[in-house]
Order: sequence, then C-alpha cells, then structure tokens
Amino acid sequence: MRWTADPLLSGFQCAAIALPEAQHVPGDPDELHASLIRGHEPQRRRALLYLHGWSDCFYQAHLADEVESWGMDFHAVDLRRHGRNLVPGQMAGWIADLDEYGQEIEAALTAIGADHDEITLMGHSTGGLTAALWAAGHPGDVDGLILNSPWIDLQGSFLARLAAGPVSRALTQTAPTAVLPLPIHDNFARAVRREFGGEWDIPPEKSAGDRFVVRAGWLAAVLAGHARVEQGLGIGAPILIMLSARSDLTAAWNEGMRRADTVLDVERLASASVRLGRHLTLVRVEGGLHDLVLSAPPVRAEVFAQMRRWVRAYLS
Repeated sequence: MRWTADPLLSGFQCAAIALPEAQHVPGDPDELHASLIRGHEPQRRRALLYLHGWSDCFYQAHLADEVESWGMDFHAVDLRRHGRNLVPGQMAGWIADLDEYGQEIEAALTAIGADHDEITLMGHSTGGLTAALWAAGHPGDVDGLILNSPWIDLQGSFLARLAAGPVSRALTQTAPTAVLPLPIHDNFARAVRREFGGEWDIPPEKSAGDRFVVRAGWLAAVLAGHARVEQGLGIGAPILIMLSARSDLTAAWNEGMRRADTVLDVERLASASVRLGRHLTLVRVEGGLHDLVLSAPPVRAEVFAQMRRWVRAYLS
C-alpha cells in the first residue's frame, strides 16, 4: 500500500484500497476504492480496525488516541461511496448487499495483518451490523468485536417494520436505486455539531450535504442483515455491545436529545444483541448519544473506561 498524508485529519496517513470486483452503478468512477487510515507506522503487535456507519466516515481522532492507549495500533476504513472516497455524482452510501463490504474489510485486514498478530474489529451503527455479519462468516479472523450502537434491528412501530421489508424488496426488483420518501430528522447532528451547541466540528465529508438518501435496494440490504441477526449469528469471538441508556426518536428537537440515542431504538438493539454470539457483554451508558464516543465529556470518559475494562478482561 502507498501511504500519504490524510486529507482529512492532520497527523494521520491514508492509503487507497482498490476494489476491482466492486459492482458499479450510474455515477461511479471507472475505479472504485475504499480508504484505510492510520495514525502512524506499525508499533505494536495488536491492532484495531474501525468501521463507520452510513452517511459517515472516520474523523474521530480522539477515538484513535484512546485505542492507542490500550496498546493497539488504530486503523479505520472509509467504505466505498463514503467520506474520503465519495466523488461528485455518486450515489452516496449505496450498497446492494452488506457482504460486498467484505472486499474492503478483508483487504484492510490483510494489510494490517502483515505487521500485527491480533486484530479487533470495531463498528458503529450500520458499521456495527456490517462488522457482526462479516465476523460471523469469518470465524477466527478477529479476536473480538466492539459494537457502538450497532444497527442490528429496525426501529419504529410493528406495522412499519412489517411493511418496510416487502416494500423495499418489491422496489429492489424493479427500481433498486429508487429513493424512498422517508422522513429524516437529523437531531443527532444538532446534538453534536458545534454550530448548534454541540462539541464537535464535523467535516463536510461525513454526510456530503443532502446526498445521502434512503434507497430501496440499500434498505433491503440492511433488512436482510437484520434477518440474519434474528436467526442468530453464532459469533465465537467475545463481543462488547455498547448502547445508550435511552432513545428519543421524536421528530421535534428538545435539549434532552443531547443525552439520548436519537437515531435507533436502544431497547430493540439490546433485545437483538443476544443473537449475535455466545460470549456477550452488554453495557448501557446513561447520557450516551447514538455515537457514544461523541457524547459529553463525562459520558465519553465512562464509554472509554468500559471499553478499556473489557479489552483488558478479554483481549489481553
């Protein structure tokens, strides 16, 4: 791999991951790629690979610092059609099957494995679902999973969940890239962005404005992943699942949303988590945001303390 200065985070390095087998859709460049990000050249024998969520990318430098303090070399992947890889005209965030992300995961693990003996996989939201599905199909390839608010079940009413599958599957047969007219309330962005009273300066590469829309085929791919979780994944490696203590999925903003998951239903996630594998640790964090590592400083300190305790208990 050819490492260059990362265009997004000062002091980090970035390398392109070629994806010659990737399926193309209108708007894609001739060659699709993902990006592998690291803070420095290999220094330790243990490493961690982070997978971001949908309409996201890796920009949480403080997460890398925390992981490094555990004695691990930190790495992250920006998936195809996200973040560092997104080009004008692309269908942002599009994927027809979450298993396709195995191409960048496996390429990243191969590169990291050249210099490391043990690798832990971490995923947030849709990245957590992707990480769990991949680990289930590749037993023994990672020594553990850390899942930050993994999207392993669908929020909403029973009737809405029942309807979502048939509707998206039907459209996938005729118009897979059709945009679904779903309401999107980005209260999470308001909770974290500095300009709205939050703590963080969020890079434009994260969500690329309004280019991330819910398409029928993408939703069908996510729901197919949920169905696999419901059947049980049987992951053998130890798993840490971390969730906020509560959700607030109402549309209208309130200040309490700075201390809740405003994206996913954490009660449904907690119930679904028991189907991931045989060795599970579930931690609920009072005051946690959807991306727990972006929570307020005291909450974030608790999140990192719980992660650190688990790593020392199960991965040392």
